[in-house]
Amino acid sequence: MPVYPVEWLDATARGNYPHMARHDAMIWERFLAEFALSFRRFAYDVALGGLLKPGTDDDLAQRLGFQYSTACKVDVVAERDEDVWLIEVKPDAHAGAVGQALVYATLAEKDRPSDKPIVPVVVTNRCSEDIKYAAGELGVLVVCMDETPSLGG
Repeated sequence: MPVYPVEWLDATARGNYPHMARHDAMIWERFLAEFALSFRRFAYDVALGGLLKPGTDDDLAQRLGFQYSTACKVDVVAERDEDVWLIEVKPDAHAGAVGQALVYATLAEKDRPSDKPIVPVVVTNRCSEDIKYAAGELGVLVVCMDETPSLGG
């Protein structure tokens, strides 16, 4: 389970993307305008992993707060009928964005936000051909919104 229960929003919901930077949100809005109806629902700022200090049930809220502060936060968890995408939204995506997507997918194998297959994804405005190639070899889908965007396969 993620640190806190996943709070799903309808695919048509707009404008509240917790902890998403302004430039990230602009790219995400473009993605939604193009592809939102390809998804059933979205969840934002989903915390996976993190350290859970030992303690009693009396201080569970504090323990979960600490776990959340040390967890990896997935920008967007996007559910389709057949799978769930773990999305890192990043302007000018480089190797780090691909790494983040891979880490999220690995943690999701343990923290299962869904029983569906997991797809690591980077949504960006720009990305070099080298990064796209390496991402593809690693099983990470890259959606570049400044090109003719595609949801792949």
